Amino acid sequence: MDSKLSEIQQHIRQLLVHRHSPEALELYTLIMKYAHRRIIHVTRGSTADKMTVAEVEDLVSDVMLQLINGSLAQFRGNTIPELLGFVRTITDRRVWRDRTKRIKSYEMLRTLKADREQRPRHADTLLEIHYDFNVDTPLSADDKTYLTALIEAGSKAEYARRHSLSRAAVTQRVKRIVRRIETFTENEQMAVQSWMQKVARTAITHEAMGSGPIAEIKLA
Repeated sequence: MDSKLSEIQQHIRQLLVHRHSPEALELYTLIMKYAHRRIIHVTRGSTADKMTVAEVEDLVSDVMLQLINGSLAQFRGNTIPELLGFVRTITDRRVWRDRTKRIKSYEMLRTLKADREQRPRHADTLLEIHYDFNVDTPLSADDKTYLTALIEAGSKAEYARRHSLSRAAVTQRVKRIVRRIETFTENEQMAVQSWMQKVARTAITHEAMGSGPIAEIKLA
């Protein structure tokens, strides 16, 4: 067996089993820095992909978690360039999933804003009455309560401030909810989207009545 390949595979095994060894730390740092640079490169210059520093760090953490929890064990390449190519594929797929969620979120909010702008200001107070219907969703009561408060806050950062939480804690809670939603059937996911639109309309109505602004919430 090629000695260089053997060395790479040995370092990967150390990373997966003995993560605190110097070799494992060196490989982990190499992969993490590459994933970070790749995410910055892929999302650069795109309005839909515009991300804060914290959001980039969250995405890097997701990529590293996926690699450590199974993907990296499937790598069978012979060189460092092959390893980085493998990491690039995993990273690009994760960025694509994040981009898809962002676009859906942006489109929904743009629709809501356009719907509001086409109505006279005095009609804003009637908006919620017109759309006030019960939407059955498979979301748990806790998830609905959490998402409602998050939408009303206007951003993850504002929700974290109001509840004396770290933004990372809010992000992780949202990710857990999103993972549960992804297990729903297509009809159930549509029901969740309809319910979120209803909550967002309520928040927009409150804004029109002077309760405060509503910002774009990204479930990502």
